[in-house]
Amino acid sequence: MNNGHCRGIFECKPVSDSGSHLFGCLLAIAVLVIATAPGGQSQVMEGRLDVRVVDPSGQGVPAVLELASSSPQFTATAAADAEGRALFRRVPPGTYLLVASHPGFAAAERTVEVRSAVPQSIRIAMVIATVDASITVGSTMPLFEPFRPSQGTGAGREALDRALGATLGRSIVDIVTAMPGWLVEANAVLHPRGSEYDTQYVIDGMPLYDNRSIGFAPAFETSEFEAVTVLVAGIPAEYGRRLAGVIALDTRRSAALGHHSSMDVLAGGYGTRLGAFSHQYAKGRNELSVGLLGGSTDRYLDPPSIENLNNKATSGGGNLRFATDAGDRSRLTVYARANRTGFRVPHHPAQEEAGHRQDRSSSESAGQLHFQRTLSRRSLLSVRGMVRDLTSELWSNELSTPVYVLQDRGFRERAVMGDITIDSESHTIKIGGDLRFSALREAFQMAEPDELPEFDLDFHSRRGSTEASVYIQDQFRIGNFAANLGVRFDEYRLLITDRALSPRLAASYYVPRAELQIYASYDRIFQPPPHENLLLSSAAPGLGIDDVEGALAVPASRAHFAEVGFRKPIGNAVRIDAKHYWRRFENAIDDDVFLQTGLSFPITFESAEVEGTEVRLEAPRWKGISAFASYSHMLGLTRSPVTGGLFIEGGEAEELRDVATEFPISQDQRNTVAAMVRFQPHRRFWASFGIRYGSGLPVELDDDDDDDDEGEGGDEGDGDDDDDDDDHADGLISDAILNRVNFERSRVAPNLSLDLSFGSRIWMRGSRSATLQFDLRNATDRLNVINFSGLFSATALAPGRQASVQLRLRF
Repeated sequence: MNNGHCRGIFECKPVSDSGSHLFGCLLAIAVLVIATAPGGQSQVMEGRLDVRVVDPSGQGVPAVLELASSSPQFTATAAADAEGRALFRRVPPGTYLLVASHPGFAAAERTVEVRSAVPQSIRIAMVIATVDASITVGSTMPLFEPFRPSQGTGAGREALDRALGATLGRSIVDIVTAMPGWLVEANAVLHPRGSEYDTQYVIDGMPLYDNRSIGFAPAFETSEFEAVTVLVAGIPAEYGRRLAGVIALDTRRSAALGHHSSMDVLAGGYGTRLGAFSHQYAKGRNELSVGLLGGSTDRYLDPPSIENLNNKATSGGGNLRFATDAGDRSRLTVYARANRTGFRVPHHPAQEEAGHRQDRSSSESAGQLHFQRTLSRRSLLSVRGMVRDLTSELWSNELSTPVYVLQDRGFRERAVMGDITIDSESHTIKIGGDLRFSALREAFQMAEPDELPEFDLDFHSRRGSTEASVYIQDQFRIGNFAANLGVRFDEYRLLITDRALSPRLAASYYVPRAELQIYASYDRIFQPPPHENLLLSSAAPGLGIDDVEGALAVPASRAHFAEVGFRKPIGNAVRIDAKHYWRRFENAIDDDVFLQTGLSFPITFESAEVEGTEVRLEAPRWKGISAFASYSHMLGLTRSPVTGGLFIEGGEAEELRDVATEFPISQDQRNTVAAMVRFQPHRRFWASFGIRYGSGLPVELDDDDDDDDEGEGGDEGDGDDDDDDDDHADGLISDAILNRVNFERSRVAPNLSLDLSFGSRIWMRGSRSATLQFDLRNATDRLNVINFSGLFSATALAPGRQASVQLRLRF
């Protein structure tokens, strides 16, 4: 294992805890900045446009304004006042078509580029209409950004509203997995390009680095947010710590003056009942948004058996966002959120007969504060703060088998971050940093049921962590060439002390005649070990529960990410984005799943390599049709030995910790397809058809040879397949599930889901409406096995056929 050593000229080697080394790294950043003019671009919805509409004499025109783009998918309207002034707040980065219309005047349009949160003043001049002129906005909206090297994939409010109904906690995950490079394992755990634990959520610009899957924390739901944007390469330097994939969630906008409310209700299969209420109010300088949500289901985690036993869950929570202009140049935003989920752990029929039961709960409360100050016409100061508490518990009854387990863990996090953005004609420079303090606590008790009240393991620990970073980034353009350059310094202190300097680069060139953008990126990555169960995972080898002695803390991970690709419109309706990427990890982060509990413990492999190709075709809207098709091909290999984990099977843990061997990563799904076509023959009616396919994840069988040469076809070393079948069956796994596992190739069978949706706006009057939508997931009721029992995974099944009805009210 390599823990905390320099791995290149861009990385600072950890020495003592003195401040002299930090100063040296900061000085290195300054030198690199002067030499390379570094930078990047945020994906947060923070742009502001102050629009003035005038007639030929310069007098204001109370025009109606529409701001629209297909990349990102965003549309907003505003009505100018008597002086022709209008304001668009919370606009995501991108290129937009701004159209002004007013009776007696010819419609006027202007292309507007939003690069940062620095406010822009836009002037539109209208002329008296001489003929009946009109503009079709959708025909001229840009399909992609020719001068932005790094572009995320996203879904706006309309796409979130029309998404298929999902069970409790999975609506955001379902949106993300329709995008190339993302797949989901058991219990809605997201994996961007084959990585585990390395997903970062960003809520209104505030990053969250903990595991957000439904078994670890209360889930985010689409009803809470205005837009979802994901980024997997060309990552700006302002983002750090969890960088395999970034998911930016922007809370609901108060787009129009006055009161506006929405209520969504869903009833569906597996006893799923979901409800959400949201209210927005805007007047003058103030905006207020309030949301409530809750639900229940009989299928929360992905069960190990077809019977779906003991799998109930309930959830509830609320959020509040208030924003106000503190003068002409300052704005203050407060956001608060609280949620709690209680659920049972699904089990096998044999455990049901024994009276086995395990319950879990997770709760979270968070408060964010954001202050913005316009320093000049081209510069903006932004300061954010956050306090957050998260608690996760598990408890068992005395009939639990094979082990009795209790857990109570959590953390309190305090964070402050700030930045200054300077916007010029050809450069957008951003300088900033953050400081985070976390107080972790873990309690874990385990015993054989017949030995209670004695515990084989009784672990309690508390530790505090400190994380700090500084960065500088720049986005610039020279002719048809554009680049994002940046560098970031991170320091991490918990069980280990480590620090690193990470450069970032994304560049593109646009060929106008071919309407072709060619791009490439390189990201140097530093990722501290995940917080979840870290204290126990790092201490486990010294607790006497396996054959390995001597604890070694889970180390930080380092990686090199590279990508090349192109983007191009096809006609005026379709765009294509194709890319190839390489990822190389040192101390690759993964996890060890603990039986069927949904708990997992962080581990690192010595190294890992992932390579893949992604293609996405998208038609945002063309003659009542919108569609997308995504394809991903990926190959991932990792190498032991391993550090961390809670391996209680002795010999296997000893082998993994001491022996060097190579095998596919647990997320090595070679081929993944997602596609959807939506038809809207009338503005009040639509229908959609979708398909999702995965070629199947690897199975970590007990025999040493099961994974031999999997990268070359996986047909060697399988002489004991029948024994493997018997070992895994053991009276717990049904034949139907075993038939969905290819023991010869050490992989689960391919999974496939065909999905249908029909919707109608059954009532509409002005801005008020009622919409009814019927959804059918996995229409063929195919048995899809997500994971099969192995050293790193427990058996988990995807949902069968699932019908749901959604009612959406806007008033």
